[in-house]
Order: sequence, then structure tokens, then C-alpha cells
Amino acid sequence: MKDEDRKNTAANNWEQEFLEQDDAHITSAKVRYRCPKCESLLILKEGANGEFWGCESYPSCDYTANNEQGKPVRTKRYLCPACQSPLRRKVFKDNAFWGCSNYPECKVTVEDDNGTPSSTKKYPCRACGHYLVRKKSKNGYFWGCITYPKCTNTLNDDKGLPVLKKKR
Repeated sequence: MKDEDRKNTAANNWEQEFLEQDDAHITSAKVRYRCPKCESLLILKEGANGEFWGCESYPSCDYTANNEQGKPVRTKRYLCPACQSPLRRKVFKDNAFWGCSNYPECKVTVEDDNGTPSSTKKYPCRACGHYLVRKKSKNGYFWGCITYPKCTNTLNDDKGLPVLKKKR
């Protein structure tokens, strides 16, 4: 018998002996998740809004992820169409919208579409060449330039589409 075969049979005998013990309990291996920023371990933590995954190297690493069925899942990030900073979902009274995280330098807001920023078509602004986004005011919806307050061009809204002003 070769040395390798002897080792394999010895290991199999040991496993069999272990499994035949009355107090032997085999459970699944513990899954560990690594932080994509710093390669430290992620730890399941309890916060004000429930459980979440956070980096064990906090505060030197601020990575967090949502807890979905016991696994860390990073929320999808939406970027501002004007400055490429992340958009944040805001709720004011009954109105939900997405605002640029670079506020007050960038005042872009985007309409909320069931928890995601609405993916409206890009309608060009005739005043400055950027584009218009659909916004909500106390008087209803309207279309305003993405570069507001630099450009104050607006158009009325008709069932989700801008109403073009007729040239004189």
C-alpha cells in the first residue's frame, strides 16, 4: 500500500469514527463576507433602521450594505445627470423625490418613480442647450432646466410630456 493510500484510509476511518459518535453534530460552515473597500470582514450590525452589514474596520472604513436574507447587498446607486454625484431619495410631506447629494452646489431634483429616480427622456432646453427634467410644484407638474438656477427656462406639463412653446 502506498503512503498516500494509507493517509486516505486513515482519514476516512477517522471521519467514520467521528460520525458514529452520539454527540457529533455537523452544521454548515459559517460564511464570511469581505469588505470590497479594504478586504476586512463584514459584520452584521443592528441600527436604527434594522440590521445592516458594516465593515469591522469602522471608523477607518465606512462601507455598509443592506441585509437581504442574511447576505450583504449594496443598494443601487443613481448618479446626478448634471454633476455625477450620488442622488439621495428625499420625502417631503407626501412628495418623494431624488435630490443631488452635492446640494447646495448642485440643485438637481428628479421625480420619484416607485423608489427609483424616473428615467425621463431627455428633452433639450432651448435656452441653454442642457435638458429639461419633470418637477412637481404646489400647482402641479412642470418641466424645468437641469441647470436651474443658472437657467430658469420652464415648460408646462401635459400627461408627463413637456408642452412646447410656439415660436412667435
